[in-house]
Amino acid sequence: MSDSRSLSLNDVKPKMKFEGKVTKVELAGARIDIGAEPDAFLHISQIKADRPVTRVADVLKEGDPISVWVKQVKPQQNLIALTMIEPLPLDWNDLQKRMKLIGKVVRVEEFGAFVSIGAPKDGLVPVGQMAKTRVNKPSAVVKEGDEVTVWVTAIKRKENRIGLTMVEPPAVDWSEIKPGQTVTGKVTRLEKFGAFVEFGAEREGMIHVSEISAGYLEHPSEILKVGEEVEAKVLDVDARKKQIRLSIKALEREARVDDEPEAPLLTPMEIAFKQAQRRGRRAGKRTEQVKPDTSRREQEDIFRRTIEQHIPKA
Repeated sequence: MSDSRSLSLNDVKPKMKFEGKVTKVELAGARIDIGAEPDAFLHISQIKADRPVTRVADVLKEGDPISVWVKQVKPQQNLIALTMIEPLPLDWNDLQKRMKLIGKVVRVEEFGAFVSIGAPKDGLVPVGQMAKTRVNKPSAVVKEGDEVTVWVTAIKRKENRIGLTMVEPPAVDWSEIKPGQTVTGKVTRLEKFGAFVEFGAEREGMIHVSEISAGYLEHPSEILKVGEEVEAKVLDVDARKKQIRLSIKALEREARVDDEPEAPLLTPMEIAFKQAQRRGRRAGKRTEQVKPDTSRREQEDIFRRTIEQHIPKA
């Protein structure tokens, strides 16, 4: 198996499959040549056999060809750990909410069905998540061995649980809907009090008649029609009550503000002229403030001279 083009530790990744050869049998396991340097190690607990293995030499000998998978790579210890047990396609870290998977029903209970999805634990589809309509008995929908399409709803590693649903989740999750954002959707229903718009969330958004237009409307149908695509602003979201309030008027108001002309840019000559005007006005104000003081001094001087003229000197 070994040649001059040996694999480095960086080339070897967990879950990779190799056709190797036993190079040494030890008490704790066996050394396997998979084309890497040094030989990888297969622990006795990872040997797959028809009976429990107590001695490695009972099932393996030097020169035996062997199919193995990489279980772990430890560069600091210069070690590649192997297993003869085929790893699961998915680890806990691979699972993501809303991930779409194909699984097989392995057990049906009154409260739901367990589905093997190639993860460390079978996922549970509760009876309420088997269809959009009400389901009384899981056995009426699925049976053991059925292949089903599911989506991940919950990953609880500490509790060793995986939640699944057979109902395709909405494109827009509740956590993604925020007040102030703009959504695009289609009008699905018109009522006297407003219009309902579907934009990919679990529930339709509702535009109150007063939020459709700036003017007065007797009925939403005066402006909107079913099937029409509209843009609206999210006003409020209540995930607990499953309510979303939208507004077309708010977007129109913002558009009008954006369309208002901006103040024209001034040329350097115009800027200098305006600055000169401001300086001139400030200088005029300072002159006005000084004048009363000068006039008062003149009046006091005249009063002093008049007194001196009329009062005889001693």
